[in-house]
Amino acid sequence: MGSLAVVYSTQIVRLLKRSVLPSKPLNHKQMKSPSKGAPIYYMSARVAFKKKKVVHERLVWVVSVFDTPNDIRNYDPKTMSRLEQEFYGKTKGSRSIMIREVVEKKLISHSNLTLNEHKEQNKKQMQAA
Repeated sequence: MGSLAVVYSTQIVRLLKRSVLPSKPLNHKQMKSPSKGAPIYYMSARVAFKKKKVVHERLVWVVSVFDTPNDIRNYDPKTMSRLEQEFYGKTKGSRSIMIREVVEKKLISHSNLTLNEHKEQNKKQMQAA
């Protein structure tokens, strides 16, 4: 009985080795976008928010394809909701966050979509909600 288990296990290992290791090396080519997408930036931004009738200012990090404060506020709901969660938590009061300026900007990579496609995507999400 034990020798039968060894035979089956060696056959399974052989099958796994064949399926995992290809016989010929594959030539992987990187996919190229038809148009160079929008740049993705890592930014430091000065942000103001109000808590208990007192205005606070902080320096926060932002990762986005939008690089102006108005574009981030209007077209990047993920970043804005992350900042709201970071500053206010689960409070039920009014939440007002103002991005004053982008202090520092570093290019990380490029998106597959252009800047206009990102804006259109945001419009569709806003209409669906």
